Amino acid sequence: MTRSRENEARAFPRMAPLLVLPLIILSLAFSASGLSAAEAPLPPPKPALARILFEGTETAIGRTAREQLDSFSTDYARKGGRFEVRAYAGPPHDTSSNMRRLALRRAIVIRQELVDRGIVPERLLVRAMGGVSDNGPQDRVDITLPGG
Repeated sequence: MTRSRENEARAFPRMAPLLVLPLIILSLAFSASGLSAAEAPLPPPKPALARILFEGTETAIGRTAREQLDSFSTDYARKGGRFEVRAYAGPPHDTSSNMRRLALRRAIVIRQELVDRGIVPERLLVRAMGGVSDNGPQDRVDITLPGG
């Protein structure tokens, strides 16, 4: 072993407490609050250009959703740029196959509605997320700017 490797090997045990300390603090914070990491409060949803809500396992959109899509299409059909159609279905962090498929069906319905209203299909990026990762409505489709 070279001299520098020996020094590194000796230095690591001294650094180990510094690496473990943040984990201990995080663990104590959850313990003090009485919540486990899985039960920690969810953040609020990110802002969306449009948010379409669904009931239960429905994939059809109602009159209110059509009005929202009409308004969105009127505002954005002629503007440049891409949009992300991000669909959620099910309880928080549920990424099961059934929930992702339901989310995908909803995203495809919204995408087609937007295309029918004049938004070019190449501008739409569809993402089926499954369960939500925030405290917003569980069964929804958000239309956002990519990365937003």
